[in-house]
Amino acid sequence: MKTFESQLVALAESTDSLCAKAESVVFDGEGWTPAIILGHIVDVDKEVWLARFNMMVAALESSQEPPRLTWWEPDGAQTAEKYATFTVADSIELLRQSRNAMFSYLQSLSEAERHASAIHKTFGAVTIESMLQVILDHDEEHRASIG
Repeated sequence: MKTFESQLVALAESTDSLCAKAESVVFDGEGWTPAIILGHIVDVDKEVWLARFNMMVAALESSQEPPRLTWWEPDGAQTAEKYATFTVADSIELLRQSRNAMFSYLQSLSEAERHASAIHKTFGAVTIESMLQVILDHDEEHRASIG
């Protein structure tokens, strides 16, 4: 069983791998550019993962029922437009900033907060800790789409 700490290491490695792949690939003109893909991951970090983690911790701290979540990602067309002029270096910098903020947040959680829960329509009962694997899977999906 993976530990919280090993998942954080895996997330750091995933971030490095995403950045390296985006730097090394020659874009073939199909789909999103590597810069847009990294920008998408930044937006998902902020608007999906961290936003939901905050909801889960707030529910735990106020003794409310776990939040009910559905699959959601930022609009693709808006993402493409937002990051259309970004260089890979620009998006790498944003991704590293985003992940550093996520690491700081996750490392600040108590053990009880790491186990704050939600009910996800796709994934069922989840905790912040178990959602780290979902983030890693999302990273892998987009690493493959970089080229």
